[in-house]
Amino acid sequence: MRKWHEGLAANLGLRAGGVALLVAAWLLAVRLHHLAHGTSARDATSLMLLLSAILFLCLSAGSALLFVGPGLWETVEVSRRWQRLPATDFEALGALD
Repeated sequence: MRKWHEGLAANLGLRAGGVALLVAAWLLAVRLHHLAHGTSARDATSLMLLLSAILFLCLSAGSALLFVGPGLWETVEVSRRWQRLPATDFEALGALD
């Protein structure tokens, strides 16, 4: 059975979503730039900090979707060193209490 992200429509949709997030980030960056030039560095408002956080999230998610696309959902093999150890009988019984 094919997974939802393996199709061409999903690939294009994810990458288009990434472009949309990058465009939104560009608009936020322009707005933040105009706000920053109107105030001094010590007078940063909560709106400027909120816009900065949203800008960072839009840039991060947008670039991940644009450049990686459906590869974000690929399964990867974890080294044995980082796998969880099976619970012993005593630990498993204690977890139910």
